[in-house]
Amino acid sequence: MNVIKTVRAGRHASRALIAALLLAAGAMASAPALARSSVVDESTPIVELMPLLLKHEAQLGLTDAQRQALEQFRKDAMPRRVALTQRIRELRGQLRMAILEAAPPARRDELRQQLVQAEQEHLQARERCADFVRSTLTPEQFARVRQWYLDSLP
Repeated sequence: MNVIKTVRAGRHASRALIAALLLAAGAMASAPALARSSVVDESTPIVELMPLLLKHEAQLGLTDAQRQALEQFRKDAMPRRVALTQRIRELRGQLRMAILEAAPPARRDELRQQLVQAEQEHLQARERCADFVRSTLTPEQFARVRQWYLDSLP
């Protein structure tokens, strides 16, 4: 009789454990992608939607007006973004060498500040891009792009 009670208690505990695991998995699946972070994340842009828009343009069913607006935004924003990323690469290289060559602390501080400023400008540009995309697409289209982006994170 005690064996039967023990087996039943074990089944109940197993069911409770399975239910708890399923609830936790559901919570994790619906949680923001904050847990999706790795060393690669240091060089991955915080948000980068334009490549996904270009890749999935047909699937999104963009209107002509949406296509034109996105094309104009890319045309206007691309030169500045490219220049900023080039500046960031240059500053990283200069700071790397300044550290390795034991440059005076004032020089390293100056390079760090320039790098932080350039990276902040780049982050703000990416944020403006995401805001523009959100305002240009329908909520359904943006939800699809958002999900594609989250799915692409390492």
